[in-house]
Amino acid sequence: MKKITLLILMLLNVFFLQAQNNDAKGSKDYDLFGRMPDYNIRNYWDYQFDAHEFFISKDQKQVIEGRKIVIRFEHQNANDRNVKKPSYLQILRNYSNAIKEAGGKILFEHRNADFGYYFLKTTQGKEVWVEVTTAPNTGRRYTLTVIEREPMKQDIVVEADLIKEKIQIEGKIAIYGIYFDVGKSLIKPESTESLEQIALFLKENPDINCWVVGHTDSDGSFEINSKLSLYRAKAVISYLQGNHSISPDRLFAQGVGPLAPVSTNDTEEGRKLNRRVEFVKK
Repeated sequence: MKKITLLILMLLNVFFLQAQNNDAKGSKDYDLFGRMPDYNIRNYWDYQFDAHEFFISKDQKQVIEGRKIVIRFEHQNANDRNVKKPSYLQILRNYSNAIKEAGGKILFEHRNADFGYYFLKTTQGKEVWVEVTTAPNTGRRYTLTVIEREPMKQDIVVEADLIKEKIQIEGKIAIYGIYFDVGKSLIKPESTESLEQIALFLKENPDINCWVVGHTDSDGSFEINSKLSLYRAKAVISYLQGNHSISPDRLFAQGVGPLAPVSTNDTEEGRKLNRRVEFVKK
């Protein structure tokens, strides 16, 4: 009996290794979830930091940022119509059950379509947001999108000397190291280092006054974005005045919402560039 069991385990291991050998080069399964049987990894992306929109209800989405892993699976017999493949609901149920068993929960699952959104917090406290989408009504392919939620680590912090140089040459500088929660004007703690450098620039150059201009992407209404961009500019000025005693006569808040994009609003990368605070020499 032991020999039969050992033989079965060896055969299963061989089949699993064969499946892996057909995977895209450099790809791998996500640590917390396996794959459906008889599927290979067709495409694989692993971004150090990115964002994804998740449905949290029928009419509401939430943008989550952090490490992003996208794995596209394809059935080994994708083009063979004689081979029966799992339904989209079977694929969703497998993942939703696995996530619930791990202590996660269903955020939103579209029962009449081909996608589901899930959330779990690991035993280490890491937030993991998961989207499962399948090829409509076929089971040929499905895609797993995972965000391990975390704030962006600012690799390049703007320095006072660079601010001065940009102001002298171009008359303005866009600051991307000032962060706010979505739809809010409260400055996040990870903005401190950039704000410290801005304060240093202002103290070292007391003859320079600036407009502080808030910019948003085009998501949402124009009226809301215009107000939000102004409130964020005012929040930056309040921080510099309250924490660094910068004179109120030197900084002037403006908000232009989505009116001055520096990139397309059709991609998340472009929208990130459009969400910024600029210091413009007065």
